[in-house]
Amino acid sequence: MTTTNEEHNKKRIRDHEARIRLFQILCALESVKGGPLSQAEIESRFEELFVLPESVPGEPSAPSVPDNAEEDEQDKRVSFEEFRSTCAKAADVQSLYPEADGLIERYSTDWKAARMTLVDRTIIRLALYEALIVRSVPVSVALSEAVLIAKEFGGADSARFVNGVLARIARAVEQ
Repeated sequence: MTTTNEEHNKKRIRDHEARIRLFQILCALESVKGGPLSQAEIESRFEELFVLPESVPGEPSAPSVPDNAEEDEQDKRVSFEEFRSTCAKAADVQSLYPEADGLIERYSTDWKAARMTLVDRTIIRLALYEALIVRSVPVSVALSEAVLIAKEFGGADSARFVNGVLARIARAVEQ
């Protein structure tokens, strides 16, 4: 079965939106004290923000757009199953922070993960998780996505910084 360019682009957009959702959850989880949370704990904290009301199992159907929500905010909400998948990844990424931070500290020049901004650190950890730890996407895709997220959510130099750190780690690991 061949996919059209339109189908391919839709998949890329869905994947990017899922990655942003995961990034946002991981950033929010940084403020939680007491170590990584389980998938169920993550779900209970963020369900209201990310899940379409009518997709929650056992819940009565609610209007698709709450009176006080803007349409573009509603568009970012997903089904409960898609949300659960994101939460499972968030729990997995959190559990592998020590491995990601070890890569950062081993291969980046004069940078420890703790010294990085929350946004940059989270983007780098997520890209390392996807490309080098669980190898769910090619390194080039993880790097590209990390730079896009850094441009959207980071500071003026975030994209260049994230790209530099990830490229250095990727080159070192490939050798």
